[in-house]
Amino acid sequence: MPPATAAPLRCHLLIGPPASGKTTLAKTLAPLLTAPGEPPALVLSTDAIRAEVFGDAAVQGPWIDIQQRLQQRLIEAVAAGIPAIIDATHARRPWRLAITQALLLPAPVEWIGWWLYTSLPTCLEWNRRRERRVPEAVIQEMAAALADPHVGPSRAEGFAALCAVVPSHHDHLEPLLVAELAALDRRIRSARARETHWQLHGYSRLLDLERLLFLIRLLSRYPELDAADPITCEQLEAIVSPLPSGDLAERAAAFLVRLHGECYGAAGAIRGDLNWLEANGFCFGGDSLAPIRLAEIRLPEAPLIGGVHGGHPPMGDGPVFQRVMTLLRHLLHQPFDRDPGSGLTLHEQLIAATASIPGGYLPGETATLRKDLEKLLTPYGFRAANNNVRHGYALGTAVLSAPRLREIQALVQQAAGRLADPSAQPLLAELEQRLAWAGLDQPAPPLRLYARHGVVDTALVRRESLAAPRGAEAIEQAIAQRRRVLLKRFSSAGSHGGTTIGDGSGEWRVWPLQLIFHHVGWYLCVEEDVIGQENGLIRCERLDRLALQSTSPRSGSLHSGPSDGLRRSPERQHAALQRLERLLHHSGGIHFGDDIKAQLALASSSPRARSGVLQTLRFSATPWAFAFLREGMGRYPREQVRFSRPLPGDSWWHHPAAPHLLEPNAPTDSHPYPLELDLPSWTLAADIDLRTWLYGFGEGIRVEAPIALRQELLTRCRAMLAAHGEPAQGATAREGASPAEADRQASRQRQEEPPPRAPFPKRLRRG
Repeated sequence: MPPATAAPLRCHLLIGPPASGKTTLAKTLAPLLTAPGEPPALVLSTDAIRAEVFGDAAVQGPWIDIQQRLQQRLIEAVAAGIPAIIDATHARRPWRLAITQALLLPAPVEWIGWWLYTSLPTCLEWNRRRERRVPEAVIQEMAAALADPHVGPSRAEGFAALCAVVPSHHDHLEPLLVAELAALDRRIRSARARETHWQLHGYSRLLDLERLLFLIRLLSRYPELDAADPITCEQLEAIVSPLPSGDLAERAAAFLVRLHGECYGAAGAIRGDLNWLEANGFCFGGDSLAPIRLAEIRLPEAPLIGGVHGGHPPMGDGPVFQRVMTLLRHLLHQPFDRDPGSGLTLHEQLIAATASIPGGYLPGETATLRKDLEKLLTPYGFRAANNNVRHGYALGTAVLSAPRLREIQALVQQAAGRLADPSAQPLLAELEQRLAWAGLDQPAPPLRLYARHGVVDTALVRRESLAAPRGAEAIEQAIAQRRRVLLKRFSSAGSHGGTTIGDGSGEWRVWPLQLIFHHVGWYLCVEEDVIGQENGLIRCERLDRLALQSTSPRSGSLHSGPSDGLRRSPERQHAALQRLERLLHHSGGIHFGDDIKAQLALASSSPRARSGVLQTLRFSATPWAFAFLREGMGRYPREQVRFSRPLPGDSWWHHPAAPHLLEPNAPTDSHPYPLELDLPSWTLAADIDLRTWLYGFGEGIRVEAPIALRQELLTRCRAMLAAHGEPAQGATAREGASPAEADRQASRQRQEEPPPRAPFPKRLRRG
């Protein structure tokens, strides 16, 4: 090993796309690096090692086999004091950093980069002349990576010097290389002199800085790398599958390796990064107004020294690092920090917001801040390059301020409590834990509260029910993944009759679409899967009445999940969701009938097609009932309802745009206010919500059309009287009478009877 006082050994890294002339340059450079009479420098070619390991340089075997042999030979050469040349593309920054900064060597090394500026057309032409050709798409991809202004080769990557060479401009490379080598000492001294007054710190090396920034980006998008919900789990598994185990540092290392490169995956270093982030208020309940503290420089112990005299990125200087990280922390804690009424520009606002923090930006440094944002947020993936930042910046998943988060917590609490949303319960637990970490664990009482609550107690449902938390999570995952599922309806579950689902045995093969809360509970909206039909019936059923089947009827085999494995395209799923949305809009409820042609017509964009399945419900109301009815116009689409105009002398107010279009009945009529609703035929025939709402007004309404609905109401009334032992007086005489005549008869009968003990509105039930 060379003595400790010896000058650093110089090793050389070639950079360029395939067929750019690297091998020719390496052969010319090797004898120039040693004294006359000594062996030339060691050339380590990945192609040569590939041919040695796999028998053919064209065989693209496992990179780990090539990498291990290359690094071992480099370490041996450095230990022996032999200069080495690494002949490989090194087209991407992680590939270069893996050598210049991540690899620990037994002695100090000055890395010299040789960047071959061979034009893409020249590379493609030279490639066609080679015996072993590289696919042109690979050459184009690597040339584009090297041309990237943000991550292209730079002295900051740990190079003592970076030499540019254009092989196609020189008939003989040797004179050019001799001149470049002669100027190296002066170039290195000049470059180091420019950084003499820099305040170096623990993140001055580009490798350490980028690892920290990539870690912040990862955790800002996936806090704690928690895969508790199905969509986040699917996204994380798309990066690393199966999901890694271990502590947060070990799991983060696995994701950083897959996302950005192996050189960023040192779990020990990431553990130190996490400690630094917590100590500087980036996460949990840290002080976001404290000054950024510089990390101590972490040097490997001798003899594992590595690269020396390399350059540093601009943030390698302590003051620059402090101001940029102060800004980054502020954007994480205060997303969209923009006050249009302040009169300040966005960048002036950000400077003012951080002015009290030592080390932040000074007034007037808007140009500096703008440049820092340009070189930080987009290149490191914190935001898309084309994002509109007119309203400010938001990083990762931080899009709400602390007060808004408290409001969200209150809403989730009500969804988990009063609405009994099974998926909201684990979400609430996670949200409360995270807010407690951030010091936001004491929310103010909610300003709005849901009085209605779900009737299903999720703690008392069957374990296999979709209303149980595990079942709800499974069906949500199936919805997110657009998977077909096999459901079973419990035979003992409540039913209004008249409609069967599935194959008659309770089994139901469907495409789950959405979960909706309707009146008293959570319902699953699905599209039935019918062989040979492009579209199936859309139906809704309450979660506690359903279970996921674990056996496929096709094969009889047990499934590991809720589906039979079949997925459909996002376009098909989106089309079904649009159809569901239109059915909900026009039906005013969750009953959609049993006729697929009628469903498709109602969900059509054609008014003529929709009108073919709509029928008119006409009824008249007493003054007190009409007051409630006209206040609830949002129950059905405005274009499908028509309300009575005021009677002469009425003083009640109505909006000019409200659909008061019908002429009122005679003022002497007990029900002077007519109403008309255009509803689907299935709603008039069997919808429970319509009946609960309409019949709940009792004698306050008089059904006039359709006759079938009027007759149904009369039949129900007679049945209720019979059930309570009361004769249906006058029913036979009035049964065939017209609505007006029947109403007059009922009015005369009421005049003969004593008044009720309490007015009906106190017993009003509304849907």
